Amino acid sequence: MRLRQLATTQSLSFFAFPETHRSILDVCKLSHENKIDSSHVIHWLLEQTCRGNEQLQNLYISQGTDFCNRTTAEWGNAAFLTNIQDRDAYVKALQHAEQQTLEELYGSRTEDTPQEFSSKTNFPQIQTFRVKLDTQRHAAAMNSNIVSSSALEEVEQEREVEFQVEEVREMQRPVHYEALTFPGLHSAIKAFVLTGILSGEDGYEHVFTATSRTSVGRKFGVMGTNSRLFVSAQFMRTVKAGKHGSLDHLLVSRPLHSYASVC
Repeated sequence: MRLRQLATTQSLSFFAFPETHRSILDVCKLSHENKIDSSHVIHWLLEQTCRGNEQLQNLYISQGTDFCNRTTAEWGNAAFLTNIQDRDAYVKALQHAEQQTLEELYGSRTEDTPQEFSSKTNFPQIQTFRVKLDTQRHAAAMNSNIVSSSALEEVEQEREVEFQVEEVREMQRPVHYEALTFPGLHSAIKAFVLTGILSGEDGYEHVFTATSRTSVGRKFGVMGTNSRLFVSAQFMRTVKAGKHGSLDHLLVSRPLHSYASVC
């Protein structure tokens, strides 16, 4: 919502957990007696955003350095698609040493650690980025205990083992049933088609009565009603279900030789 009518026809209320309320008071240096308004909430939100960016600064610097290394290798070995030596040098720059700890990858740099950020390059554009990254790394090292720990936690979440879905395909072969012989239309249905009058009690039955003989019908206690919806006797005799077979599959699709009549 744009809330263009604030203080006229619109109002805004904030709801927060007790921990968030306490954090707002601490950031704004307020006591419990002070009343929190929207300015304090905005102040707290901006402060949290800035802290989050500062805590992830080492991660961003490392990603920026990797970009500089890859770009330098690509520009310095422009013929990597056709020249084997250029290709090997380019691939070597892209590959990272395995079995490194998170501290080695994203931790703060010390004097004993090789300063990959200050290495020279023949490309002024890349060197400008390297100088900025080196300056930011040096500034972040002044508060390395806080910054590094939060950054490591973030990277650790990114490096968690991915969930792999293992699909085990099991082929389900179709069940083949023996088709029953269709004896033809019952005389009661023929008379209904010709005259529109359904008489007698043979050759048809109520649809719910037929459904009641299935496992679903028995489970839910389906029984016939006073409605005038009927199915032919052949509707439930399309295939031979077997001695212990079920007629549930007949309810999925209508058989070819089946007739329903509504009166």
